[in-house]
Amino acid sequence: MSADKKNRFRDMLISLRERARGEVNHVVLAIQEEVNVNANTSAAPVHMADIASEAVDADVQVLQNERSILDDINAALARLDDGTFGKCTECGRGISEERLKAIPYASACVECARTEANRSY
Repeated sequence: MSADKKNRFRDMLISLRERARGEVNHVVLAIQEEVNVNANTSAAPVHMADIASEAVDADVQVLQNERSILDDINAALARLDDGTFGKCTECGRGISEERLKAIPYASACVECARTEANRSY
């Protein structure tokens, strides 16, 4: 992969990372607001699980997904730095440029990603 393409992918990943960080911060604030609305007004200690609502549960799921994407983005940036970006971490073959354009933080080729998805079911 040319240095120019690597730089374009780096820019894409950095942009995605900033968006993901913003989303994580937004969801954290939403969870805090939801908890504050539902908080017990007494002085007794309250555990998060005691006041969690369905909205908070959904926000926590979104937060986990966004953090997972953020981890994937950071791993892709590390692969750019160590020269392994664009190579499947499972089989070592190249990841198609079309796949990287669609999912710049992809760590697996289509075949290996498909195999992993089938194992998950």
